[in-house]
Amino acid sequence: MLALHGDERVWEWMRLMALERPKPAQLPSAIATFTGREAEVERLCALLADGAERVVAISGPAGIGKSALALQVAHHISHHFPDGQLYVNLQGSAPGTDPLPPAEVLGRFLRSMGVAAPAALGEQEEAVATFRSLTHGKRLLVLLDNAASAEQVRHLLPGSATCGVLITSRRMLSAIDAASHCQLRGLSRDEAGALLARLLGADRLDREAEAVAEVIPLCGELPLALSIVAARLRGRPDLPVRALADRLAGEQRRLAELEIDDQAVRASFLVSYEDLGDGPAARLFRLLGLLDGPDFGVPVAAALAELPEGRTAALLDQLLENQLVVSDAPGRYHMHDLLRLLARELATEQESEQARASAVRRALHCHLATARRAALSVEPMIAWRIDFVPDALVHPGVPLESVEAVNTWLDTEIENLVAAARQAVTSADPAIAAYLSACLNTPLEQRARWGEQLALGRLALEAAGSTGDLRQAGLGHNDLGWALHALGKPAEALASFDRALDAWRPIGYDTGQALALNGRGAALRSLERHEESLAALEQARTMWHRSGHARHEASCLTGIGLTRQRLGRHDEAVAAHREALSLARESDARVTEVMALGNLGEAHRLAGQVDEAVTCFQEALCLDRRRGLSGTYWEAEHLWGLGRATGDRACLNRSAAILHELGLITYREARAIGLDADPATPDAISRQL
Repeated sequence: MLALHGDERVWEWMRLMALERPKPAQLPSAIATFTGREAEVERLCALLADGAERVVAISGPAGIGKSALALQVAHHISHHFPDGQLYVNLQGSAPGTDPLPPAEVLGRFLRSMGVAAPAALGEQEEAVATFRSLTHGKRLLVLLDNAASAEQVRHLLPGSATCGVLITSRRMLSAIDAASHCQLRGLSRDEAGALLARLLGADRLDREAEAVAEVIPLCGELPLALSIVAARLRGRPDLPVRALADRLAGEQRRLAELEIDDQAVRASFLVSYEDLGDGPAARLFRLLGLLDGPDFGVPVAAALAELPEGRTAALLDQLLENQLVVSDAPGRYHMHDLLRLLARELATEQESEQARASAVRRALHCHLATARRAALSVEPMIAWRIDFVPDALVHPGVPLESVEAVNTWLDTEIENLVAAARQAVTSADPAIAAYLSACLNTPLEQRARWGEQLALGRLALEAAGSTGDLRQAGLGHNDLGWALHALGKPAEALASFDRALDAWRPIGYDTGQALALNGRGAALRSLERHEESLAALEQARTMWHRSGHARHEASCLTGIGLTRQRLGRHDEAVAAHREALSLARESDARVTEVMALGNLGEAHRLAGQVDEAVTCFQEALCLDRRRGLSGTYWEAEHLWGLGRATGDRACLNRSAAILHELGLITYREARAIGLDADPATPDAISRQL
């Protein structure tokens, strides 16, 4: 132990005090309405009770219930620490107060342990040494609530592994050595409902179950927000839950509604924000509130803030440390819904309207430029779609070097891309929504994301309605038609293709008219109006042939082959698919080549030409793998065709597994295919053939 200036009187005083010292019992009462968190309570109790961990730090944003959880755990395990329990609120994030200095806390701890520290113990270093000596070998539990930083806490740790320490903080406190960390998130919907029931009574909640179900997500499953709502409703027994739900539904007033007496979600959040100071991290937080998507990556955040990606990543780490953003996967971040509202409020207060609009535009252009790269990586023949997109984008987008990279990006960002298109519709440049739809159509098609195709097509039409651009309107109707066709709604698809024709004919856009006729032929085929289907497809083919668009002609020809298959004219179908395949290869139409090859295999199979069918399907599968189409709809279709041609159950089962992974069939349907001796072709495939 550190010598205290060699003062023998101090040593004698400490020896005497050690003869009989009170056992501190400072834990505040556990929260009577504590609800849920069973897994966290069990884990933390196990860690501390059996000595597996000496220090456990609970972190999370304001109002998430860190202190309530810590008290619950501390009371559960207090009997494992017979030498007492120490507690202090370190005031690390209390509005209007400064964090307690470690020296002051140590003085409190020493006095509670029966040590009335003499003047010689005034220095913090000496107080630390004394505290560690007094706790050495003891079974003592220390709860350090609301810590400001690792530095504040480090001086308050006992000097023995026999003691247990629970820390709560809005910061991660990752600098504390050998600490086990518990990152706390919002309550589950069931836990939030149970908490409200305990606070308000189950009878009242049961009477207005629908309104209660709306209130819970509006509170972001945040215990503080739920407690405030319950307090307001308790104070107004005559106030219907529906009335409060309607008030909370308005984003601009939600934070103002989540306030009562000295409790306020906004004020609690502001402490963490103000800790950032007035620098780039605070600005990034404000701007992130302008994004509508569920999460974001570093490139979009960097575009938003107009900063290099490396600098942005460092700022995001700072926001993460302050519990202002959450990261569930490397490089991916999201904000709690109520924190997003605060960020948006602060952006409105502190950023000019032009600055906000420019930031959103940069983020939207990042998405759009990447979508353009994705489209060209998947299928160079759709360059005509890219012609819809202006060259002058303010962001270059994220590099995508392969089809596999496109698929990974798309699966990660699809919800954000739809949200970006929706946000663009109401922005100063609504055409961005139409551009996103134009670029994403083919990448989405190969991932069988037809629901997202449908959503983007509708948003493109909204954008076209704002801009008055008939080319964009026609493309929106055309893409909507293909999505509806893939989803098994051919009558609606036909109407959409007809509207595309109506938009494109008056402006003489021949490319568009041929595209719509091609789609019209597919919809008519699904409606079993086969002769009309052939007429539309032949008309489209003639237009493509005259204009020298071999790639589009190839796509049209394989459609003609599919209609001939439906009519039982298999030899003619084989001839059409062969011609389509030849044209696709000559014009480097990659997706059309894969599609035509699979269709040719199916035509051979229906004609009883099994060897030729097997050759086509095997070649198609090789192309799938070579071009990064493994795990896509095309591989599933080709595996199914090969399985039907050869009777190979492994092919059928693998096809079913891919369809399930893509969300096109349920697990039960996939399992039934594996058990059925002669399974029917899934609708997701039969609709395309």
